[in-house]
Amino acid sequence: MRTLFFLLLMTSFSVKAITIGAYNIRNFDYDERYRIRTDKVALSSILTELKFDVLSVEEIANTQEFENFVANNLPGYETELSRCGGRGGHRLGFVFNKAKVELLAFNEDLSVTNPGGEIGCEVSSRPLAIGLFRIKATGQRFYGITAHLKAGSKGDAVEKRHLQLEIIRDLINELKQKTGVMDYYVAGDLNTTLYYDNGADALALKKFAKSTSMKVLTESLKCSAYWWGGTDDGIETPSLLDHIIVTPGLIKNRAVAAKASGHCQKVNCREASQNDLGISYKGVSDHCPVTATIQ
Repeated sequence: MRTLFFLLLMTSFSVKAITIGAYNIRNFDYDERYRIRTDKVALSSILTELKFDVLSVEEIANTQEFENFVANNLPGYETELSRCGGRGGHRLGFVFNKAKVELLAFNEDLSVTNPGGEIGCEVSSRPLAIGLFRIKATGQRFYGITAHLKAGSKGDAVEKRHLQLEIIRDLINELKQKTGVMDYYVAGDLNTTLYYDNGADALALKKFAKSTSMKVLTESLKCSAYWWGGTDDGIETPSLLDHIIVTPGLIKNRAVAAKASGHCQKVNCREASQNDLGISYKGVSDHCPVTATIQ
């Protein structure tokens, strides 16, 4: 009897639980800076192993090819991508499992592209991609917000992305008042260059989470991306740039934490050579996918 109860409990949880995540897929499907074409075989393997239900994606330069890729490699999944991509043409949006969630509405918000200045589709930073989802097993509705904030460690870049976080905060509060939907997640490449050692970006994320009554599920991650480290020694350096932040209503059944896959998991966030990091780094992205199972 106990075994049967446990199986029923686990079955119920697996139906209601959903896995969300974020993945910056470097300039899909061709990185002109380094003349690297996305290794789609490797990408397909990475995405399949994630077993995600809603994935926020960034840096989709070729949207038509990405939609074709998902259709051909991830049966049962759909995509919804932004029309705008900022100065770099980096569109962003969602890939989602139609069996688990339904996309009720989608729009993009340009207010984060250039706070205090001219905003537009091809101006400065990327917009926000905003999706209203419904969990089919429970009927619960929630908003997903995919973000790709300003990069860089210089003062003006740091200031801009902190302003972008304030805009997202205000947007969430406004949506709560207008729609009555109280559950949200924010995920993506938040470019928190100054995160380690309780840096300015870590403090800004904590402030954002407190002001929106949300939880940063990625706060315990060791890394989510790699870069050349500023020295030509052939050793790549880990950083923590990608995050998942959720409202308590999406994690009411148990505490959760995010995990990083790909090369971050392979080398356990240690400094490593490109060869050690492998194909997910050299052929797909400098970023690693981060995921968390909620509900």
